[in-house]
Amino acid sequence: MTRRLAVLLVLLAACSGGGDHNNGNGGNQGPTPINMDQVLDAFVAANSNVPSVAMIAVKDGQVIYSHTAGFADAARTRAPSEATLYKTSSIAKLVIAVAVMQQVELGLIDLDADVSNYLPFTLRDPDFPNTIITVRMLMQHNAGLALPDFGEVTDNLFEAFDASTIVSLQPLIEAILTPGDPEYRDSIWLSGGPGSVSINSNLGMVLLAFMVEQLSGLHFNDYAKFNIFEPLGMNRTSLYYPDLDATEVAALYDDSNNLTSQLIGWFYPIGGLFTCTGDWAKFLSAMLAGGIYDGNRVLTEASVDAMLTMTTPVNNQLAYQSKIGLIWREAAANPGWYGHTGAGTQMTHVTEINPVTNTGYVLFTNEGRIDSLVGPGSVLNRSIHSWLSQLD
Repeated sequence: MTRRLAVLLVLLAACSGGGDHNNGNGGNQGPTPINMDQVLDAFVAANSNVPSVAMIAVKDGQVIYSHTAGFADAARTRAPSEATLYKTSSIAKLVIAVAVMQQVELGLIDLDADVSNYLPFTLRDPDFPNTIITVRMLMQHNAGLALPDFGEVTDNLFEAFDASTIVSLQPLIEAILTPGDPEYRDSIWLSGGPGSVSINSNLGMVLLAFMVEQLSGLHFNDYAKFNIFEPLGMNRTSLYYPDLDATEVAALYDDSNNLTSQLIGWFYPIGGLFTCTGDWAKFLSAMLAGGIYDGNRVLTEASVDAMLTMTTPVNNQLAYQSKIGLIWREAAANPGWYGHTGAGTQMTHVTEINPVTNTGYVLFTNEGRIDSLVGPGSVLNRSIHSWLSQLD
């Protein structure tokens, strides 16, 4: 039997056995109790391209499981911990969701109003000039905006900067959305028009972060720090690399598995967040508790409920055939679980919460675009959900 096949069998069967006291098996001994330590260790052993994984799970406001596997540094001498900082991508959209809902609570945003009310320019698809684009449309990825991708729009959208740079979204964000501007391309818009299709738009998410900047008068780096991270005690988390303890940052690798440097891009609100399992556990616990953690409230229960109220989009092209609330999603493979996935050239991750069981988890990796290995419906993700079901 090959090593890969043997490891796959471990993942599928999730055999019982040794491990630390945080395995979550407790007194619930089903037919085949799952040992999550063994599952995660086997996953890294089977995938030599994955330097490390880190997972944490919470229930009823408490961390019930924490485990890491592999090595976080380039020399492969240091194992990751709950303090290891992973660069993330699309799970940062959940932070944007909280920031936008805070503006709603302040009475500064109406989700169903024209988004142009909150911008220094008018946002319209030039082929559908009479169709109003709302904040809700942006949050549900059906505003008619493209992803966009390399070669489809101005190259300036994908410029990389030194990680210490504080990136400004304006004036480029207005230029790329203004017909006649040298930075504008028709491909920024989908052909069907606003409301016709739900498909992931990173530009739409960045536009929401820009709205928060406009309304708060703060750069989104600072807004998230002062209004989300600090109140929740997420003291290691930041969108600004110089704020971090560099010795705790997991090494990054490109698509060819070569070590790569820390850079920041124009899409920094969804591609520049660094966090660790220990901090993200607090974020998940706050959402499960209706917006409060350790006595500090960042959202009302009504706002959390609104984010987690799912609809099935017409012409749904969201990843994992997900239903969507306000940025938060429910993958078809995991009904009742709300969260997000993320994948870039240097990272892949998944996080979900279940309000019924008051449970949540996150899994970080520092390997890019391995959605099929860790995302909803994957062997690893099915093992995680099988293990979580043992806790109920």
